[in-house]
Amino acid sequence: MVISWNDFINGQVSLSRPVSATIGVFDGVHLGHRKLITSILTNKNTCSAVITFNVNPRIIFHDPSYPGNISTLEQKIQILHDLEVDDVIVIDFSPDFSRLTGEEFLRLLVKSCSLEYLVLGENFKFGYGGKTTPEDAKNILHKESVEVDICPMAYHDNVIVSSTRIRRALLEGRIRDANTMLNRVFSLDIATIPLLFREKAINIDKKKIHQVLPPQGQYDVSLKDASGVYTDTGCVIDSSHIRVNTGEKGMHRYTAINFNSDTF
Repeated sequence: MVISWNDFINGQVSLSRPVSATIGVFDGVHLGHRKLITSILTNKNTCSAVITFNVNPRIIFHDPSYPGNISTLEQKIQILHDLEVDDVIVIDFSPDFSRLTGEEFLRLLVKSCSLEYLVLGENFKFGYGGKTTPEDAKNILHKESVEVDICPMAYHDNVIVSSTRIRRALLEGRIRDANTMLNRVFSLDIATIPLLFREKAINIDKKKIHQVLPPQGQYDVSLKDASGVYTDTGCVIDSSHIRVNTGEKGMHRYTAINFNSDTF
């Protein structure tokens, strides 16, 4: 079930069982994120909940260095459901929300459900100014008899797996590295993007895409249609557009482009 944070804290949706939860942006739902999710799924007597954001805070604060998301919100929710997370609680991140201290946020969480277990990544910081650490959370929630675990980072090639590192790999055209860290194939969500149909191909204006994109070049991809069927094909990214061969004439609904390997 997908629950808005406002509905959750205002009592409009209640979770019937004790809760095991984790918190984060979860962009890409990569190997490190999956360690957190595995932890909350372990206790079968609790409801598993991922608390995340509808938009990356760096976008709200207009960070000029932010290249785009790895996954859209819709993709993130689908991946979490595929991993059998019971509930996804989505925070509508805003400047007002960002002014909550970490302790105020945790108090709202405890007040809104029967929180039994919380797991946080070891480098995760939250609350106003990012001042609240996992150790702070452990101290705050100790009084509430909530167990707090701090989860170590995941590694790939002896380097920490992070959303930042995956974005960098995609920007540099290292699709295999990105896919390994994601534990899945990087997928461009085009379900709601305007498509321009040409002779046996679709063109997409890059300005319409809010996900991080590989550099200009040719790539082996799989094109997914509305019925869920994937077709292996080729893709060219130039300075302004993405062109994907469809192999057939006519207008069809396509929902995703999966990047399979490096051909740049």
